[in-house]
Amino acid sequence: MPTVVPLTVAQATKAALLVSDLPKGWEGGVAPDRTPTIGLPVTYDPAECRVVRDPLRDGGTPATIIRGQYLLRADNPSDDKVVTEVIASFPADQLPLVRDIAEVLPRCGVIARTLEGLTSKTFVRQLPVPGLRDGVVLRFGDADDPTLKSDSYTAFVARGGTLLALRAGSDTFTTDAAFARFATTAVARLDAVVG
Repeated sequence: MPTVVPLTVAQATKAALLVSDLPKGWEGGVAPDRTPTIGLPVTYDPAECRVVRDPLRDGGTPATIIRGQYLLRADNPSDDKVVTEVIASFPADQLPLVRDIAEVLPRCGVIARTLEGLTSKTFVRQLPVPGLRDGVVLRFGDADDPTLKSDSYTAFVARGGTLLALRAGSDTFTTDAAFARFATTAVARLDAVVG
C-alpha cells in the first residue's frame, strides 16, 4: 500500500478557497484548526447514516485541518449567508470514506437526528455533478416538507489522504446547479495543490 503523506498547513491553506472565488461582497478566509471540536453528542437513525451527515466525527484525528468560513452580510444578521470549507488531511487514504458515504446513501433517504433530546428528520439526495471524481454532493431538507425543498448542501471529495468538506445553506446557493458549480471551483483549487 502506498504511503500517504498529509498536506502541510501551507499546502492546505493554498488549496482552500479564496474570497475572490465567491461572488462580490463575500468576506472571510481560512485558518488552521489546531483543536477541531466534534461538538455535542448526536445520534442518527439509521445509525449507519452518521457517515452521510458527519463523516469527520469518527474518522480519526487529522494531521492537518484547515477551516474556512465565508460570510455574506445582510442587513439583518440572522439573514447572513455562510459557507464553511474544511480541508482535513490524514496519513491514510480518504477515498474509502467517500465510498462508504455513496454506499449507504440508498438506505439514508430519510435520517432522524437526535441532539440534546430533540429529534428532527431530514431527507438526503445525491446531486449529479458531471466530471466530479471521488466525491459526493448532497442536498438535505426537511423530511416533512412535501415539496422536498433543500435547506442545505454538503460536498465531500477525497484526494489521497485529504478530505474536502463544503457546507452551505440553500439560501446561499438557491439552486442545485449553483452549489455544484461552487463545489467544482473548490475541487479545482484542491486539485491544483494535490494533483
